[in-house]
Amino acid sequence: MEIVIIGSGNVATAIGRKMLAAGHRITQLYSRNRDHAETLAGILGARPVSSINELDQNAGLTLVAIPDNAYSSFLAGFPPTSSLLVHTAGSVSMDILKGNSTRYGVLYPLQSFRKELETPAEFPLLIDAVSESDLRSLTEIAGGLSKTVIRANDSLRMKYHLGGVVANNFSNHLFALTESWCRQEGIQFSLLYPLIQETCSRLKYASPANLQTGPAVRNDTETLKKQISLLLPYPALSQLYEILTRSIQQFHEDAEKES
Repeated sequence: MEIVIIGSGNVATAIGRKMLAAGHRITQLYSRNRDHAETLAGILGARPVSSINELDQNAGLTLVAIPDNAYSSFLAGFPPTSSLLVHTAGSVSMDILKGNSTRYGVLYPLQSFRKELETPAEFPLLIDAVSESDLRSLTEIAGGLSKTVIRANDSLRMKYHLGGVVANNFSNHLFALTESWCRQEGIQFSLLYPLIQETCSRLKYASPANLQTGPAVRNDTETLKKQISLLLPYPALSQLYEILTRSIQQFHEDAEKES
């Protein structure tokens, strides 16, 4: 299929690579920043475009991969198209596209990407389309990019997006706070890598509710007091430590009551 990609960021790069590997032809790569358009277009073998008026309105698929908060302003200046118009956002309604095409849908990758890193080999794709015929087309395209393709309406997709924010963004923030604390305390954050990797790898085999370890779940009050004392010079981390400790304890107390 001939595909136009709008955007030059992490998602556009990752999905573009997957589409190219699946045998699709990326005909145009649009970005307001000409340098960004030329860089990604070079990777994908596409023609760089930095003017909306130059876009091919008859491509088989036009993929809009821009930040969630940029859709409204961008689409206000986007001309009507006969292309299957698809966005990649987790928390943006599919219907935001209905003023720009009668054929529209969503292809949302449930994954975090960095364009400077290799695209993950596998990640779920959540799709939807306004018509059954376009849904079939999108299902075929998505099936060439991922082994896990699920139809998800706006409500379901938003829930998955929220789950991703809590599981990924929040945990990464904890890593960032820990790295900063380690640096200030003169210890190596890198020594925690095997622990972090082991924690994540266990999720393939058991529920995280059954994998909880540490002083909070053990109600080890002596260790908790010592660690809170160590964190007194770091108010932000200390506050999170106490909040999460209480949350772990409450979660498991509630679980015991229900069992």
